[in-house]
Amino acid sequence: MTEQRNIAIYGKGGIGKSTISSNISAALSELGLKVMQIGCDPKSDSTNTLRGGRFIPTVLDSLRSGKRVETEDIIHEGFNGVLCVEAGGPEPGVGCAGRGIITAIELLKQRKVFEVYKPDVVI
Repeated sequence: MTEQRNIAIYGKGGIGKSTISSNISAALSELGLKVMQIGCDPKSDSTNTLRGGRFIPTVLDSLRSGKRVETEDIIHEGFNGVLCVEAGGPEPGVGCAGRGIITAIELLKQRKVFEVYKPDVVI
């Protein structure tokens, strides 16, 4: 694949978006593609099935910690090399999840993550 493909999966809560996203990520990785899945669920569990149920630090929680955020702190390898990122959500009662997702994507762009890791597909 020569150009990065971006796939967005969205819909109302509780309909299986995270499960579908993880299955697509796993299937594409099995086809030999380099896949990055950016979880946008405020519960921060969108990529858990790719990592054996383990939670990872979210981009927003890492930024809120006040510490310097290294790229390695927010990108974790999952099943078959799928790169996993969890955007996280705003603090309860402050802002909307969409703003958190935008912040996470902007941080990844600033860090040139897509150029460095060169995923074929971003979900």
